[in-house]
Amino acid sequence: MDTSNAIISPLTGSNRLELKSIRDLSGMDFTIMDYQRGYRWTDVEVKQLLDDFAEFVKCPDAERKSGDFYCLQPVVVRRLEDDNKFEVIDGQQRLTTLNLILQYLSNGIGFLYPSFKLYDVKYVTRPDSREFLAKIKNPSVAAESYIDFYFMSKAYATIKAWFENIDDTLRNNILMALLETKKEQKDDVVVDNARNIRVIWYEVAADEKTSSVEIFTRLNIGKIPLTDAELVKALFLSNGHYNDSDADLRKINLSTEWNMIEQSLQDDAFWYFLNRSNNPLKYSGRIEFVFDIISERTLKSGKYFTFIKFQELISEEGAEQIWLKVKQIYNLLKEWFADRELYHIIGYLLEQGTKITDLISEWQSSDKTRFRKEYLRKKVGESLKSSGGDNEIADLTYNDKAKVKRVLLLFNILTVLTKDNSDMRFPFDRFKIEKWDIEHVCSQTDRTLEKSGIIPWCDDILEFYGISPQASDLSEDELHEDLDCESMMKRDIESGDFDPAIKKNLLDVLELRSDPDKDKANELFLKFQKLFKEGEYSGIDRDNIANLTLLDSATNRSYGNSFFPIKRKRIIENDSIGVFVPIATKNLFLKYFTPRVDNSFSWTREDGEKYRSAIVKTIKEYLHSNTDEQG
Repeated sequence: MDTSNAIISPLTGSNRLELKSIRDLSGMDFTIMDYQRGYRWTDVEVKQLLDDFAEFVKCPDAERKSGDFYCLQPVVVRRLEDDNKFEVIDGQQRLTTLNLILQYLSNGIGFLYPSFKLYDVKYVTRPDSREFLAKIKNPSVAAESYIDFYFMSKAYATIKAWFENIDDTLRNNILMALLETKKEQKDDVVVDNARNIRVIWYEVAADEKTSSVEIFTRLNIGKIPLTDAELVKALFLSNGHYNDSDADLRKINLSTEWNMIEQSLQDDAFWYFLNRSNNPLKYSGRIEFVFDIISERTLKSGKYFTFIKFQELISEEGAEQIWLKVKQIYNLLKEWFADRELYHIIGYLLEQGTKITDLISEWQSSDKTRFRKEYLRKKVGESLKSSGGDNEIADLTYNDKAKVKRVLLLFNILTVLTKDNSDMRFPFDRFKIEKWDIEHVCSQTDRTLEKSGIIPWCDDILEFYGISPQASDLSEDELHEDLDCESMMKRDIESGDFDPAIKKNLLDVLELRSDPDKDKANELFLKFQKLFKEGEYSGIDRDNIANLTLLDSATNRSYGNSFFPIKRKRIIENDSIGVFVPIATKNLFLKYFTPRVDNSFSWTREDGEKYRSAIVKTIKEYLHSNTDEQG
């Protein structure tokens, strides 16, 4: 189990975490200590911030909601000698840039918000920095005096130019978004109903033993900002949520349970059962996945959406009640993972894009037997209808690649699930990590070898016949002695002698490997295709699902042009050394679906038809079995 991605919090539960409007920063005094670098934002970062502000205030009226806000990244501070003085541990670039923006808008601020007093920012390595920022419009110190002042001056010029290129309405809307507040008391909670810009304010308690330098270092390892998981953890461990004598013990218990959940989710078998292979949401700590289920975060959700949602939930219901909900969701996921049938069917549905929140909602609101026998099978059936309908599975072709992959994945899963007296489980982690995809069983008859693929193709042929690629200088007699392959089709069965025609072809392959020529390569390709009887699958037939199977991407690349017996040999070798091979893929190459096997070294039309029938039968029997059981 890999726990290398587990969240290690640089902040403890004695700290204060809240959302502050920019107006709330009025009159504050911020100090940037010497362990931090100076101001370094360029026009790229400054314009991006302003563009984000503009996008927020341009939101159509129909989409505007009271209390909506744009959330800046966290600012981590430690209080100094009085209430309004703070050491900035993280976020000094944003605070400085905001100060410059507010400087530019100072005339409008004086008219609309006369009580607002712009906060100060002082860099201890630059004693004149407070004065330089305060007089940025007409600086008394040359910008070239210090590199920090140069970047501040350039940032202000960027801000000035940006605002001069927008209309007055947009400028005023941004100003109001920066400084508007509308606070109302609701029960015991103060709610800001203004549509404004806010900052995640993380105040390190005065009694925090970790030094500011240590906290800064942890927050900036790899320049990774605080994640939703970090911020949510801080919410749960905030002293304000535990007011009794058992507060410390309860926070310790929560931290222990947190780590247990995170470590459990670090098990790839569990994690990839829950997450589809193309999940666009990425996680530095996997427990955040559980939080996203509760918050119902989507790809379109704004920055720190989950943190903001949890702040609301904890304010309304309390930290312990919401943590109980987290544990309930996690325990449900573990229950599904442990149950063999639920594991396979839910794992399949999640990979097809079924929302996990929909499954949880249905589970919580319905009878568990009905959930298994009706709801899940209905969802599987719906996924197949979008794949052509279960009556049309047999007609699927390579052109329906996504649909074919869906059917083949389900076939493999059901083959594992419906095996009697077996505790075998389909390994979603290996399937997703190794990126299995569909491939032709028999090579394509109109396939031609490109120059770059000639030598790999030669090596495949030589390896199958037990010839080392380094044997290119062997004589015909030496080649005869070197040949060693269990395949009887290369020998004359009566005499036991090697087929002269094949010997000639192999000598040509050795020559081709030494001197690749595209025309000669494709001439040999057709000869071996005929030898391995792969010509039966021609035209549209070769693209039918009867000639398609799941192969991993690495193997696809290595033998995409190879013939059935070569693929078969590779599959058997991989399986013998423990390389994951989907069960139906392995069964196909072992001719499991063909009752009477005359030839193990070619894939015939009859083999394909039997294989296709097995796919349709297995899927239909699963979908219809609940009706039979009820009858």
